[in-house]
Amino acid sequence: MDHKPNIKFGEVNNLSDARYASGMGAAFMGFNLSPSHSKYVEPESMKEISNWAPGPVLVTEWNHEPANIISETCGRLGIEYVQLNTFNPVVTAALKPDFCVIQNIEIHAEELPGKLIEQISQVNGLAMYYMLSFKNLADQEHFLSKPGNELLITDLCRDQPVFLNFHFNTGNILDLIEKFKPFGINFNGTPETKPGIQDYSVLNELFDLVNKTQE
Repeated sequence: MDHKPNIKFGEVNNLSDARYASGMGAAFMGFNLSPSHSKYVEPESMKEISNWAPGPVLVTEWNHEPANIISETCGRLGIEYVQLNTFNPVVTAALKPDFCVIQNIEIHAEELPGKLIEQISQVNGLAMYYMLSFKNLADQEHFLSKPGNELLITDLCRDQPVFLNFHFNTGNILDLIEKFKPFGINFNGTPETKPGIQDYSVLNELFDLVNKTQE
């Protein structure tokens, strides 16, 4: 296998995660700035944490906020990359002139391929990157098991810069990377077991497997 995807490390909300992402060579590092999110980070804390973890491109992640709030916050922080977790082409269009938008699209288990194609077309030329997500592993496996759906994802990854925000594990990650050859994949930060203490054993295994894609 000779395809190594870019890694985005998202939902960072503490210094341990940020340093881990930086040390493991993640290309992008995301912080969720939506106050309702369980891993919400205050904008000032994001900047403070990221100053200790150089390297990755910083991404602000948003759930339902309007374009003016996103624009004002990112302008104040001096951050150009924005991930929109909710599909709203109006917000995507409003942000496009000034920001590099990663548009997340959540795929449902019983979804017809036409809906995904339609959503991609609605933000084509507005989003710089696309992120394809599933709510859980069961939905992911069910959707990909249907005839034609694997080919659809393969074609999208070939034609567009796509991040796969899949439910990766040591048993499926290499197969998914080899099959789809995405621009990038997304991992998320881990909860702290105690202040400043986290278990990165599973992520270490996944990073090791990704690094082997170019051996």
